Amino acid sequence: MTNLAPRLEDLPGVASVQVDLEDVSTGGITVRLEPGADEADVMERVRALLVAYGVRSTRANLEFRRAGEGSSSSDLGVEVRITPIKGGARVEVMGEKVRSFRIVPPNPLAIAQGLADAWCQVVAKIPVEIVTVTFQGSFLRVVASDGVSESVGVADTSQGLESALSHAVGRALGLVPGFTASYEERQASLAW
Repeated sequence: MTNLAPRLEDLPGVASVQVDLEDVSTGGITVRLEPGADEADVMERVRALLVAYGVRSTRANLEFRRAGEGSSSSDLGVEVRITPIKGGARVEVMGEKVRSFRIVPPNPLAIAQGLADAWCQVVAKIPVEIVTVTFQGSFLRVVASDGVSESVGVADTSQGLESALSHAVGRALGLVPGFTASYEERQASLAW
């Protein structure tokens, strides 16, 4: 396994790699992507190399991040972390004084709902229901409902899925600047 990290770093689109397969509970593989790298392509190459080295998913949590990007974004107003764990994901939102996390199943709708729940707790907002999470080309679209009306948040996936989920959910909650609209306005403008 000593050759695994250098081999992973040699893959096109990979900026750096951290490998810790000793500690089963907290260990894993963190892959930092070069700016502009195709995340899906890099992920496919990394998984193929892990199979060749005999690394099973039960032995390694695999995490992809963009190089130069932390897990927070100044325009979010909070720090967001989405970390893969065995059988799911840990979604964490941290404000100045309040921190909240959820353990969720590994699918976009559950992750978006966990993110919305944690974020609402951090900013003392009444929770909303995430109705849908869909991909349209390179854009992620999240529809949230407060029981009376629905709102939509849209984000570009070019900076990675964590960033897109964070921005789209934040916009659907009305907490992040950028494109948001009522569900009806989005339906009419996009003809969905």
